[in-house]
Amino acid sequence: MTEPAQTPEDRELVERAQGGDMAAFEELVRRHQQGLFSYLYRMTSDRHTAEELTQQALVRAWKAIEGFGGRSGFKTWLYRIGINLAINHRTRRKPTVELDEELPAGPDSEPQNAFRQHEREAAVQAALAKLPADQRAAMVMSLYEQLSYREIGEAMGRSARAVDSLLFRAKTNLRKLLEPAHRKGLI
Repeated sequence: MTEPAQTPEDRELVERAQGGDMAAFEELVRRHQQGLFSYLYRMTSDRHTAEELTQQALVRAWKAIEGFGGRSGFKTWLYRIGINLAINHRTRRKPTVELDEELPAGPDSEPQNAFRQHEREAAVQAALAKLPADQRAAMVMSLYEQLSYREIGEAMGRSARAVDSLLFRAKTNLRKLLEPAHRKGLI
């Protein structure tokens, strides 16, 4: 079995937090909150919902930190909490597509290129919103969070091989969903 993907600093902070050290947990939050928010935003396509789910995930992590066994990294464990919240939220509500205007448009700063990048991102976000929740979760972690198959598997409670299969299906579905945008020259 491979070593959990956890930095020594995170491991020490987790141990201190498990002993009731709120400052240690706050440092873990400082390290991972923005990444968790970005992930949840891409899962929900809604800034307000992502903020709420991020806070819920952090509260749940604090309440459950004593039971965290370290079989995975803290980040992976935190993302798993976020995944569960996002999937539960998604099953309760129909997804909406909203672009985050605060995310960078890309290296192209000319208005024409920025608009094209904006349209491309809109098409991708709309396609992602149509994927089944597990495929969307895996794609977001792979594309935007750049997690390894092993890390995604740990976060989703699946093997790396199952993640590979899940991502293959997600990519196949995305190609079909993005075909109209490709015909328009957006992708």
